[in-house]
Amino acid sequence: LGQKIPMTTKPEPQPKSEPDGRSRRLMSLSFIGLLLTQLLTAINDNAFRWLAIGIGKDYVEPSQVGTILTAGTACFVIPYLVLASPAGYLADRFSKTHVIIGCKVAEMIIMALGVCAIAADLPAKWNVILLFMVVALMGAQSALFSPSKLGSIPELLRPEKISGANGLFGLATVSATVIGMVIGSTLSEATGFRGQERWWISGLVLISIAIVGLLFSLLIRKLPIANPMRTFPWDAFSQLWADLSRLGSNIPLRRVALGIVFFWSVGALAQMNIDQFAFEGGAIAETDKIPLLISLVLGVGVGSVLAGIWSGNHIELGILPLGAFGVAICSMLLFTAAGVIIEPGS
Repeated sequence: LGQKIPMTTKPEPQPKSEPDGRSRRLMSLSFIGLLLTQLLTAINDNAFRWLAIGIGKDYVEPSQVGTILTAGTACFVIPYLVLASPAGYLADRFSKTHVIIGCKVAEMIIMALGVCAIAADLPAKWNVILLFMVVALMGAQSALFSPSKLGSIPELLRPEKISGANGLFGLATVSATVIGMVIGSTLSEATGFRGQERWWISGLVLISIAIVGLLFSLLIRKLPIANPMRTFPWDAFSQLWADLSRLGSNIPLRRVALGIVFFWSVGALAQMNIDQFAFEGGAIAETDKIPLLISLVLGVGVGSVLAGIWSGNHIELGILPLGAFGVAICSMLLFTAAGVIIEPGS
């Protein structure tokens, strides 16, 4: 008597998120929104770039196709170098969620400008220049988007989920790169000479992808401002040099950066040359190279997923030498591929 009888109660469910808002589940709503936003952004980037390259080929002689391929890649990549510091500033000074949404709105406007550049009735030289200026704007948008999207991952997920998230991001990015290349190549063929016969198809596809990407970005929860006191880096080039010096002095970070540079350099080289490789191997139409692109995305996609699984709940750097060795060996094996590799029209 007088003693309280303990009541049997069900254990309280574990919270799905920590007090700071980071989710214990990999596939949380915010992360799904971020992943799909990244997927659609990369698809549109590459679709428009390869559409511009396909259209640019119609403006030049066959001997100048290599110049068009190089220009398309350079216009897209150079903004990443120039805007590295401002992009980092935006990711720190404002909520990364707001930066991502702002970049998606900018993407819609840039895609509309791109369609206008295609449809414009200008002298051939100015059409090409205007088209690649829009490619550069798309590269600038992607450069400003990059630190916010990657910096959002550790703010959305617990540390033990980051390896899996990185694997999914790698899969989404490479898949989107190839999907975008297929869409861009298909559009350049479907819209006729110089893309002007049915330019509205390009507008419908590109602007629709941008709108859907914007809608998915709205699923990302509002993230806090990392550094509200940060000032704009007016000395962007000096800041870039300081960042590179800091990177060079940090041995583990330097090794990771060199690994990333190696992977994406080989990937960019493969993507640029897969076009020429296909046509020298028997392809006639732009769409004939799609089987090669599918092979590329399957390989990188499976590797990204396996890397996430094998890493477990931590960052496993031991996978890097294995992956680099595989990339190097497979690249050298391309030398053994000779003659007709694609039957025309197959």
